[in-house]
Amino acid sequence: MPAMRQQDVERIHRDHEIILGLITRIKAECTQNDSVQNCNTCQPNLRMVCRGNIEQLIKSFVEVTLKHNLIESMYMEEGVPQAHRAAHNRAHMEIAEQLKAIRVVFSADGNGIQAIEGVEQALTTLTSHFKDFDQELENYLLAPV
Repeated sequence: MPAMRQQDVERIHRDHEIILGLITRIKAECTQNDSVQNCNTCQPNLRMVCRGNIEQLIKSFVEVTLKHNLIESMYMEEGVPQAHRAAHNRAHMEIAEQLKAIRVVFSADGNGIQAIEGVEQALTTLTSHFKDFDQELENYLLAPV
């Protein structure tokens, strides 16, 4: 069982790296955010490519993050105290709401700059989540039975 739990923890770490990598790619996609506040004022040829890329990256970011949250919830089914499971799952719901807001705002007006700002806020939430919840989950998973 400990070897399997170690693999679970490694999976959590890999997912975190993928999620953070997607955030980095989303933030790097817009090269004009210092000079424009809204994608609609950007050059049309840049805007179309940028918007499409940001849309795909946000979609991937949301899907990977929600899948990661689901996998973590499965890991918590055994050997994790109910209080931690409940708090951890509430934190997952808060993250899901942030992700939904990013998608809704971007779908409404296609403003990638606003979407990137939302992703930066999600990064802050995720970084805290990794430290406050996932670290503790890892301790439960690796604890001797």
